[in-house]
Amino acid sequence: MHKSKVAILVTSCDKYQDIWEPFFTLFFRYWQDCSYPVYLGTNHLKYDHERVKTIAVGDETDWSSDFRSMLEQIPQPHVIVLIEDYLLTQHIDTTVVGGLITYMENKGAGCLRLYPCPGPDLPCSDNPLVGEISKGADYRLSLQAAIWDKQVLLELLREGESAWELEINGSKRTSDLDAPFLSVIGDSPIPYFCTGVVKGKWVKEAVKLCATEGIKVDLTARSMQTPVDRLLRSAMIGRLIEFARERSTIANKFINFVKSRQ
Repeated sequence: MHKSKVAILVTSCDKYQDIWEPFFTLFFRYWQDCSYPVYLGTNHLKYDHERVKTIAVGDETDWSSDFRSMLEQIPQPHVIVLIEDYLLTQHIDTTVVGGLITYMENKGAGCLRLYPCPGPDLPCSDNPLVGEISKGADYRLSLQAAIWDKQVLLELLREGESAWELEINGSKRTSDLDAPFLSVIGDSPIPYFCTGVVKGKWVKEAVKLCATEGIKVDLTARSMQTPVDRLLRSAMIGRLIEFARERSTIANKFINFVKSRQ
């Protein structure tokens, strides 16, 4: 797919402006040769960087409506969607990402998830690095990093829904679409810390990551999680890991079954 057909959208809002500097410092450090136009979605504020185009949608309404406004101002038909607290941790291979974009277009897919959480539950016989997410699967629509057919994503949005509601309700709505939903298998081609901010507070490990990278985090603008916050988050992550392992086990069994019949 030609580069002019793909853009990167970093979804955010003005109250998260203190995260923009850490995010984009790591983004351009680890994806120096990124050739796709990069957009930042905000309310009113602008991030001053020559490689970032700000999309200001005005006063905050609801997450999905603001997200729609951002997408509608992007001319490219395919969008790599990121969130402002997805802090890159390793160098990105642009060739690999480009190959996945081309594969997605050739398959006529609505989405290709770049961070497999959860991953696919069906194999793609023509690509060992990619699988399909079946209709009815939990979190078939996920806001983890992904390449989206912009029109498909717009069709799934509903006014008034939060990001969490979009993932839950939108996953059900994907079953009405013919386009397949895909995901990478194994390591993400865009490795990032997921997620740097939880319920408005910095995650301790994300602050440590920034310190290691020589990036100052303004803890006067946003506090760090307390021990109680971290305990609750650990319990949540434990449940997500168990869910992901269960999905991965099912996928591997199915893939092995298919291979045994070839």
